[in-house]
Amino acid sequence: MKIVSYNINGIRSATKNGLLAWIEKSDADIYCFQEVRASEETTRGIFNDRLQTSFLEDERVHILSNYNIFYNCGFVPGYAGTMVLTKKHPSTVQYDMGELWKDVEGRTTTIFFDDFKLAVVNAYIPNGNSRLEFKMEYLKALTQYLKDLKRNYSVICVGDFNIAHNEIDITHPKECKNRSVFLPIEREAFSKILSLGYVDCFRSLHTKEKCYSWRSYRSRWNSDQMNDTKVTFWKYRIDYIISTDDLVFDQCEIPELMYSDHLPVIANFCIN
Repeated sequence: MKIVSYNINGIRSATKNGLLAWIEKSDADIYCFQEVRASEETTRGIFNDRLQTSFLEDERVHILSNYNIFYNCGFVPGYAGTMVLTKKHPSTVQYDMGELWKDVEGRTTTIFFDDFKLAVVNAYIPNGNSRLEFKMEYLKALTQYLKDLKRNYSVICVGDFNIAHNEIDITHPKECKNRSVFLPIEREAFSKILSLGYVDCFRSLHTKEKCYSWRSYRSRWNSDQMNDTKVTFWKYRIDYIISTDDLVFDQCEIPELMYSDHLPVIANFCIN
């Protein structure tokens, strides 16, 4: 089972840059997108659930015809939101985290496959720069949610966590020690989730590799400055695929793409 987690930083800009063609080419079983940043109506139109007005629209139908699409775009215009594309129709879909967490930002979508006893959680953890307390409340709820799910399911949780877990996951750990994304309280919250019996899939397979899933657009589009020691570009690994330790996976990569300021995380699980 090939799973993709990708913060696309806006469905409109990502699709204009070629996201749909990449979906067709990469041919994953499940895509979990974060930061859709559009209403459900707009997103449905882009993914052509209803609109067929041009050759391009027909092409979109062809690309996505093998997928069931679930939207959780929230109710804040142009902000947050998650969505899931899955080839296999799930037994159940849950939005938010039951009674543990209710919000209007569309941050959590879970699909359940009862025949596999598998739950896949797509989470977009809040940025803590202006709402650290809100972020920590979300992480507390997510921790309990993943603990509860693990009692009855094998669990894969993917998403933009907005946390660089260890120094290897950030380019400037000393300079960032007081910045949200690398605060001790955030890193401890991520460690607590892993302590429940979850595995950071990328780090499990790449124990010493420095690889980052977010960097500014400026750093990516101004490569001529990359050798200028006076220019500081921040890079973080803040996007993750984690899973319960009963699951087997043989691949987890962060490939180079240009559809967003984030990069996708792609893992292959051995699930029959």
